Amino acid sequence: AAALLVLAAFAAIGFGFLSDYLEDRDRPNTTAIKVGETEFTVRDFTNRAEMYVAQIGGTSNYQIIIPTVASQLAEQGLLLKYANEKSVSATDDEVKEQIATLLGITITDPNFDQRLQEELTKTGLSDQQYHDMARGNVLRKKLTDQFATDLPTTIDSINYRQIVVADQVKADDIKAQIEAGGDFAALALENSTDTVTKDKGGDLGWAPKGFLNTSLDELLFSLDVNQVVTFAGRSSVTVYQVTEKDAAHAIDEEKKATLANQNYQKWLTEKRDAETIVDEMDLSTGNGDKIRYVIDHAGLTAQ
Repeated sequence: AAALLVLAAFAAIGFGFLSDYLEDRDRPNTTAIKVGETEFTVRDFTNRAEMYVAQIGGTSNYQIIIPTVASQLAEQGLLLKYANEKSVSATDDEVKEQIATLLGITITDPNFDQRLQEELTKTGLSDQQYHDMARGNVLRKKLTDQFATDLPTTIDSINYRQIVVADQVKADDIKAQIEAGGDFAALALENSTDTVTKDKGGDLGWAPKGFLNTSLDELLFSLDVNQVVTFAGRSSVTVYQVTEKDAAHAIDEEKKATLANQNYQKWLTEKRDAETIVDEMDLSTGNGDKIRYVIDHAGLTAQ
């Protein structure tokens, strides 16, 4: 009986080691990110993480790399599934053009196929994976362009100015001075820490509705002309004043790209919220063993 118990104990230990071995061996083929029916394995994620580190050439901090790559893969999956709802698609020629751009060559380069094969060998991606990545890039650009085209000619806008200071006490003091008749431009020149606008009296020009972050946008568009408010940020407090309002102001050309990108991000968020997404790479709620695999095999660090 004692011998049988010893054998059973060794068998249990052996099974545990075997189970861990098999799990470690199979981990690269398990799910890292899944968007609907589009799945990226841990190996896929590792390869894309290595690519991203090479692209940015500056950091290998896993706390930056892993969330960024997870976001990129989720976005790619959503684009491949939902871009057609906006009547946006990518032709084979457009995808090939994007691949050429990624490879740093032209689409007519006689060594195109060879260069692509070299890149596939280097990155570990399959031909289909590389084409899907390129297709996602094309779809993102075309969708953003579509959102720019869909922008109205005119939009509700405000003209405003600011004074940035270190703390709330200073901001309240400046606000009181302005409300007592103080010159906003002179106070901006004297007190603002924003070197870009202080010499212009804090002037920020026209901002179309939706251009600013949501909370600031709601605050400033609720103000009367010449009303002064303070707005606390993470490391500073800003005194704002709306100087003009126009319900149908022409959108400045340099702001169209920002508005289009914001509308694209809103669309993407709506699709993400409506889709079933599995994210095993979430640093807070994901699978620790899979995250560790990516860190180790993609050469990521904690700094």
